[in-house]
Amino acid sequence: MSPKFKLALGLTLCLSIPLLGCKRNSETPQPQAAAAVSAAPAPALAAAAASKPTKAVFDIDSIPLSSVVLPPFPYLDWPQGLADGDRFSDKSAFDRAYVIAGDQLQAVEGRIESRRFRNSDAQLSQLAAQRNYESAIKALGGVKVNTALPSDPILVAANGGDVGDIVVNKLGLKDYVNAYDVYLIRTPERNVWIAVTSSSTSTQITAIEEQAMKQQVAFVTADAMQSALNAQGHVALYINFDNDKAQLKPDGLNAVDEIAKLLKQDAALKLAIEGHTDNSGDAQHNKALSQQRADAVMTTLLTKGIDKGRLSASGRGADQPVADNGSDQGRAKNRRVELVKQS
Repeated sequence: MSPKFKLALGLTLCLSIPLLGCKRNSETPQPQAAAAVSAAPAPALAAAAASKPTKAVFDIDSIPLSSVVLPPFPYLDWPQGLADGDRFSDKSAFDRAYVIAGDQLQAVEGRIESRRFRNSDAQLSQLAAQRNYESAIKALGGVKVNTALPSDPILVAANGGDVGDIVVNKLGLKDYVNAYDVYLIRTPERNVWIAVTSSSTSTQITAIEEQAMKQQVAFVTADAMQSALNAQGHVALYINFDNDKAQLKPDGLNAVDEIAKLLKQDAALKLAIEGHTDNSGDAQHNKALSQQRADAVMTTLLTKGIDKGRLSASGRGADQPVADNGSDQGRAKNRRVELVKQS
């Protein structure tokens, strides 16, 4: 990268140098989003939702692949000259975050880092901060993917009607939303989402490297499934799929191998395979996705020699939660595949 290009961006990309320190600082700017952003009254939101139909679900495959070699996570450096004490960050090796893709809220799971700084400390105006990061992300092959803002009445109405919950709890924003842009960088190896939010006082950049959870809890064995089916008539399995898709992950295939083993051990056993989701996003989309995931499990079992007459598949969407959807832990429990013993 030439000095002229670096100057034009105003921010140094982390290409070959190590990332600068990103420590958590107790003097993090105080959250203001819930107070600063007020939701429209429920009738107004309902009327807005009725007057404008929801657009099609965002198609991630419509974004071209980037051929740029990405720098180390989280891909973008702090502004030049910003003191360590003026840098605020939160990191997680694996968690769920939300972004706006198209005009809808979308959950993304993977490695996350959110960085914040005061514009005055970086000697940048709000517009300068927004434009600098926009240029840097586009140089990496990023494409802007959101067509709605967090306060969009249609989006708010489709996600519970509480804009404060969306801004603070879902999007994780720490300040008033003046500008909100989401970019997607697609490479053959991974998807990277970067949200840039700026206000008159601060800027926040959240990078999400989409990836499957590293399995730390053993999957349920065939013998354990048999015991649960005998005792309760059903068993819940937490099978990993690609995010918002019905493609089984490698550890998900291991779980299906155990289901096949179970069925081969008990030749008289018949199973209904039920897909379940949490209540995030569009209900119709969730129901379709849960059906596709149940179908994926059944199709994989058929390839392992299980007779089709012993299986059925259905998608229940978010209609049968087993935990409170108000927390990440509860939503994780609700995203499951259940095996139900049939007579």
